[in-house]
Amino acid sequence: MTDHGFIANAEFFSIATQVYARLRRVSGRVVDAMYMAQNPEYAKYIITLAQSTQDAELLHYATRLSEFISQSTQPDSVLEQSQLSFSQSEDDLQPGSTATEEEVYKAQVPHHYIGFLR
Repeated sequence: MTDHGFIANAEFFSIATQVYARLRRVSGRVVDAMYMAQNPEYAKYIITLAQSTQDAELLHYATRLSEFISQSTQPDSVLEQSQLSFSQSEDDLQPGSTATEEEVYKAQVPHHYIGFLR
């Protein structure tokens, strides 16, 4: 994995923790999910270990991890372009500030309670 920080590896880390839990149940092996997200060689080793168990769920996770590792070999410019398009699509989802002052006042938490908060 390239050094794009933990946020870029969030989904990879999520899958790695699922592999950790499932591998521990199936074979009793304990692996390091954080190190798996940081070191592609270790991740490849864990993928082969997961595939050797012949567990359907682990095979699914191993396939997803393999896809992430193959994507990490893409050039940085491709990754930056995909991150740029993602941030642009996030900007499209931002709600406009068209709420009136009264709507904001009614939406505040204290109006959801009956009586006083102590």
